[in-house]
Amino acid sequence: MSDDPDVPVLRASDAEREAVVARLQAAVGEGRLDLDEFARRAENAYAAVSRAELDVLVADLPGNAPPPVEIVGQRTPEEVTSVFGDVVLAAAATPPRRAGTVFGDVRVDLRGLRTGEERLDLHVSTVFGDVDVIVAEGVQAELLGRTVFGDRKVELAPVPRLAGTPLVVVHGRTVFGNLRLRSLAPGESPSRWRALMDKLAQGRQLP
Repeated sequence: MSDDPDVPVLRASDAEREAVVARLQAAVGEGRLDLDEFARRAENAYAAVSRAELDVLVADLPGNAPPPVEIVGQRTPEEVTSVFGDVVLAAAATPPRRAGTVFGDVRVDLRGLRTGEERLDLHVSTVFGDVDVIVAEGVQAELLGRTVFGDRKVELAPVPRLAGTPLVVVHGRTVFGNLRLRSLAPGESPSRWRALMDKLAQGRQLP
């Protein structure tokens, strides 16, 4: 805070605190911060009262983070982040373009996607967690990115591309976690265990 009583203190909003935490999270994935430093700064960000306190927390980081997004009505946010938790999204309209977490998983299910766009770029990342992006069978998709101490898998059904569907390009990054892009049929559970149980239940119902 300023020591000059004539200079007004600009108070921080919740959106600005979340934007700073998202930048700190990205810095972990970039190797600029270790987990201890991230945890300390994130705690200070959530406790910050003024914008000046937030600025100090990212002053030594490159200023290439996206600006905080104002959410109005039911408009889809451009970015969804979490710390010590999972991010689970099921899109019926245009999904957030960025999703990330630390100490958690990211799952984005795009089987219900309805869009007129020809290409959809999705940026997903996590530290100490897995990324799982699901598209409908017949949707063309690509996986770009890398993992550090994790596996990278693409499991798309070998079926013709559905007319009118966009190209989905997943830009993914995981540290100590797996990066996965796959396709599933409508109604099929994204959980392998749940899908197996459903098949067993259907088998018992057959005459």
